[in-house]
Amino acid sequence: MDYNEKLYNVFSSGEQRLESWMAAVFTKEYDHNMSINELKDILSESDEYMVLEVNEIDKSNYIRDKSKWEVQIKLQYLPMVIDEDYEEHECGCNHNNGEEHVCGCNHNNGEEHVCGCNHDDEENNDELSFYVALVDASSVTENVSEIFSVNTVREEDYNESCKCQYAVHISTTFDNHPLTDYQRQLRLLDSLVPECSIFLDMSCYTAHSGDWLSYTSTFALPPSLDYLFTIHAVYDDDKDPNKIEYWFHTHGLYRVGSIELEIVGVEDSNAAFGPLLNTCAKMFIERGVPEPGFKFNPAYNTYVCWLPWQKALKKLNIADDISGSAKDRNDGMHNTPSGILVAVDDKGKYHSLDYYKNELTDNPMFMMSNFETSLMREAAFEKLEYFLELLNKNKGDEKTSFLVKLGYGETEENPTDLEHLWFDVHDFTDDGYFDATLINEPYKDLDMHEGERGMHSIERLTDWTIYTEEGQYNSGNIYLLFKE
Repeated sequence: MDYNEKLYNVFSSGEQRLESWMAAVFTKEYDHNMSINELKDILSESDEYMVLEVNEIDKSNYIRDKSKWEVQIKLQYLPMVIDEDYEEHECGCNHNNGEEHVCGCNHNNGEEHVCGCNHDDEENNDELSFYVALVDASSVTENVSEIFSVNTVREEDYNESCKCQYAVHISTTFDNHPLTDYQRQLRLLDSLVPECSIFLDMSCYTAHSGDWLSYTSTFALPPSLDYLFTIHAVYDDDKDPNKIEYWFHTHGLYRVGSIELEIVGVEDSNAAFGPLLNTCAKMFIERGVPEPGFKFNPAYNTYVCWLPWQKALKKLNIADDISGSAKDRNDGMHNTPSGILVAVDDKGKYHSLDYYKNELTDNPMFMMSNFETSLMREAAFEKLEYFLELLNKNKGDEKTSFLVKLGYGETEENPTDLEHLWFDVHDFTDDGYFDATLINEPYKDLDMHEGERGMHSIERLTDWTIYTEEGQYNSGNIYLLFKE
């Protein structure tokens, strides 16, 4: 067994998680040579945990680049239980407002689900260890523009970070449910750098604004599993602008005990390959990594499996001039264990995912678990006050649309057998009802149809979004409309 095969076995079995690395750069106003005593004072003020250990690292043993000091800390948190119902799935289609549809049904037609661990209610360990360092800010900002996906960082934020001297780098190995420890890491970093110019999630090569860090830290849990990873899309349009091959790949799954995932050699830019990869990544996080070659269906009428990238490139006959081929694997970043998703036909033969481009183009339906739906619902309620405040201020404004996603169609036998539908909101009543118009035609027989207006209870809410001329806002980024 070669080294790479051993690594595949380690990650695919969930035996190992890589460290989660994050950093935050101070703002110019608060940029300072933070001391270890200041760190201890901040830790002592928290009511979320007790400090068990703070061990200063001898300078000769520093592991971070350009460190001023480094410490190891161990914190004892209040126990938390995450209820993960992996056995029952949301049933029905989760309509994504004219984009791709998300399906919660078990559309397996006799196939088995992605296998994994025994997901009973999981009690989280109440201890977590962190490695914290005060570093030269340039050591974390120098490569931002080249290798990081910059999501909410304004140019002035980045320019300010480049003028700062200090940043805090923090790492940990997730020992509990990944979302729990991810949020703990965010909150700890936000407490140490409450005035932050930019935040860097190095494990998934993502940069956010300091406002994003402060806002996201306020959630009980992040609104979605996709906070744990990012998807990069690479393509080369210099070769032939009429035939562009796309290479999608994840970063961040190693820290949750999964292999990274990829899609290689697809050409149809209209097909929802990114959402498909996103769905598969979340399935692997929730249920563990299935065996290579195990067929499953993350989307309706779409059957895939993963193969080690070395094997998949051969099976798909990926030429050396295609993005994601062997020539792109010599950078130390993309030659480690990663699984390429391939299409599997009725006879078990492998194809590139262009094989399913029709199924992934016209309103595709993706799998969504009860757990993911419950995260979305909790986040929607947690930040609902923002939605209602803006709705009250902007009713009748044709330039702003307020939409809610509501679940309908439950039965006495299966109360979670819901179809999630989008409604255009006109008003919200004092007794908790949305005056709203249905904008999707239901798949189920719900005795309601697209275009019908009615009153709908807030108890059915699972998500909301606001459209303005500037962009789309939801519970994950609504702070952008309240920054001033």
